[in-house]
Amino acid sequence: MNVLIVNLNTGETHTRPLADPLAGGRLLTAQLVSEFAPPQCDPLGAENVLALAAGPLANLRASTASRLSIGCKSPLTKGIKESNAGGMAGDSLAGLGLRAVVFLGALPDGGRGVVVLDETGFRLDFESAAACWGKGNEETAAYLLSRYGKDWCALTIGQAGEQKMTAAGVAVTDAEGNPDRLAARGGVGAVMGSKGLKAILLRRPERAGSPLGRDARARVTAFNRHVASSKRVQVLRDYGTASTVMLVQSLGGLPVHNFSKGQLPDAEPIGGDAMRDLILRRGGRGLPSHACMSGCVIQCSNVFPDEKGGLLAAPLEFETIGLCGSNLELNSLDDIAKINRLCNDYGLDTIEVGAALGVMMEAAGQESLPAGINRSDLPKFGDSESALRVLKQVPQNTRLGRLLGDGALAAGKALGVRRIPAVKGQAVSAYDPRVVKGTGVTYATSPQGADHTAGLTVFFQIDHRDPKHAVSLSRKAQIQRAAYDALGLCAFNTSATGQRPDIVLDMLSSVYQTELPGDWLDTLGLKVIRLERAFNKAAGLTAQEDRLPEFFRTEVLGEPTGVVFDVTDAELDSIWD
Repeated sequence: MNVLIVNLNTGETHTRPLADPLAGGRLLTAQLVSEFAPPQCDPLGAENVLALAAGPLANLRASTASRLSIGCKSPLTKGIKESNAGGMAGDSLAGLGLRAVVFLGALPDGGRGVVVLDETGFRLDFESAAACWGKGNEETAAYLLSRYGKDWCALTIGQAGEQKMTAAGVAVTDAEGNPDRLAARGGVGAVMGSKGLKAILLRRPERAGSPLGRDARARVTAFNRHVASSKRVQVLRDYGTASTVMLVQSLGGLPVHNFSKGQLPDAEPIGGDAMRDLILRRGGRGLPSHACMSGCVIQCSNVFPDEKGGLLAAPLEFETIGLCGSNLELNSLDDIAKINRLCNDYGLDTIEVGAALGVMMEAAGQESLPAGINRSDLPKFGDSESALRVLKQVPQNTRLGRLLGDGALAAGKALGVRRIPAVKGQAVSAYDPRVVKGTGVTYATSPQGADHTAGLTVFFQIDHRDPKHAVSLSRKAQIQRAAYDALGLCAFNTSATGQRPDIVLDMLSSVYQTELPGDWLDTLGLKVIRLERAFNKAAGLTAQEDRLPEFFRTEVLGEPTGVVFDVTDAELDSIWD
């Protein structure tokens, strides 16, 4: 396997062999960003890099082992960022004999291009970029796949990425060619747009990679079967991540009214049971279970249909339901799906957009507003149409559209809102840290900024309101998640293999014909986190950035919890000791 280095300023490319055959995903993006991006660089300047990396199991038919990591210096957090996505990019990259591609510089003179990577190498398509610029991800992907053929995977940005909005992500096409898988967090789409890239096309492999030996194939099969048989995986297959809605509601930790409450009065209509029933009843294009990449045995994704069975959004996930639903006091899946669909098309992180809309809705209730902002133009809690009205301004780059596209912190500061749910500039996910305190520690201390995927603790069987074990659980979860991200493995595998690391290690050992010690995954996860923390330190981030917003410490979350975030600063500072 090789790493392809592309200099967009000159068009020159260089291929070098991968130094460590097991390096991939989040580890490799951290290494490449640390190597090529000056930590003090402008995230939207030419000195920043955009790194794509697959895991060491990509294109080998291991279930959910082909997620793609996208890394850069984040325009949101001002530190290092890795955002990963499903879809067919991981398999496609590996099928070309590449573990990673890193883009240096930017297209000169404000140029706009589409990168094309196949067996013949690298080239730029300026004609397609001109045809697609200004269009959303849906139209862009459809155009590119009609021009090049269905045997390609497209990574695209929408209007948000073109305009370098800091909540912009990168869309990845799935096995059917739909651009519904987003590497959404941290502004990676803005970095791609800053380089003048509208899309990256990867030739999809005709077949899985090099044939494995009998033992290696048996270990891969054993891994797939073990994952498929997990009780949690079976729930995800039937109900998707929306199955988490009522769990967090019962804990009193669902974001409601811009994180000022922990329960929605009527959350059942947006829960997993209701979503599955609605999808099955409407039929048409609706699918309660869907694989985001070929060979996935978890199949936690979905296609949510409208009343006539046409596509309304895909997929509709827990984080979107929490931030764009309960947080805005919306309890209609149709309303949430409409917001979801536009975010996907414009190329925006639904977590960041939902948090920013909540901040805007709070601003609408304030006594005073900044000059030029009319109260009637702001969205209102419980009013999906007012939210959609602001969201639809993103392509036009209006003042409110820009504030929304730049995320919760930008919106809150501009509108004078005190309660801004963000850490290191990035919005928190759909678990109130006053209740799910281990995840709150992750929000504060992860090098990635507030990101549940960096270390989710809600499924541990503990009292989540008790701060006693919050730091140790977060540390454990962060190390585990970093290791899985480095392997390109979907985090949902941890429900099946988290307590059985031997199954993962046996598979890797057999595939790569090497012996791996029992603590290898922990060593891998720590290596990733230390690399990222070193970059952040060099970028100027300090322990003061490893803090939650003060309102989580001072504002008591109402019934049924009556709690604040009470993990001390000293405990937060000691997590990586």
